[in-house]
Amino acid sequence: MQQPQPVTDSESAAEVLPTVVVSDTTGLAPRALWGTVALVVLSVGSLAWAWLWPDFTLLHFLWVAQAVPLLYVFLAWWGTQPASTSDDAPI
Repeated sequence: MQQPQPVTDSESAAEVLPTVVVSDTTGLAPRALWGTVALVVLSVGSLAWAWLWPDFTLLHFLWVAQAVPLLYVFLAWWGTQPASTSDDAPI
């Protein structure tokens, strides 16, 4: 097995190491942020609704067992999709 040669000059070290350009990611993208907010509101709202009106068992079943999982999947998918150019345009 070959031994790596030591690098003594800073210029030659820059030539050996590849340069990686990282985009500016100072926070969540607006689409991901809104998707996360919607998931939290959906979760807390569903829990509050079930807590405040426990007698509506059929509606609770239809909402929690049927609609909420589908909304979770949709919001998770929507929040992770790359934004189109019109999403970033000023309003």
